[in-house]
Amino acid sequence: MSLLYSVGPRKNPLEPNADPRFFATAQVAKTVEVRELCKACRAHSTFTMGDSMGVIETILEHIIEVLKTGDMVRLGGLGSFRVTINDQKGANTADRFTDANIKGCHVLFTPGPDMVEMCENMVYERIMSKKEMMELKKGKTEVEPTPEE
Repeated sequence: MSLLYSVGPRKNPLEPNADPRFFATAQVAKTVEVRELCKACRAHSTFTMGDSMGVIETILEHIIEVLKTGDMVRLGGLGSFRVTINDQKGANTADRFTDANIKGCHVLFTPGPDMVEMCENMVYERIMSKKEMMELKKGKTEVEPTPEE
């Protein structure tokens, strides 16, 4: 198994007049839903589909409840989740800062050892970008190779 990627140009916002450089972007081949994961668990264990779905739904509900309290959730080697404040309006003094200054938060995921190991051992496979596919479909018989640096 390998991580599919395509290569495309990106401009440096700090140097708008510079030529773009080329970088890889991971490409998602498909999305695996919870139901499909549960089917796979059923095939490799004695759990029924209902058992797997019930456990996953219950864990997800509890993760949300724990995160609402500001606590962190660690899911073994998978990693941990915590809530951080990402959108706020500053105040001139600490006394003037209130809850109203906070505009939003987001959930931060930190990979655990199993995920880190997966990334360290990842195998990559280059595929055509969507732009290259469109050019090919428009009748261009050859796609110009992307310069390697």
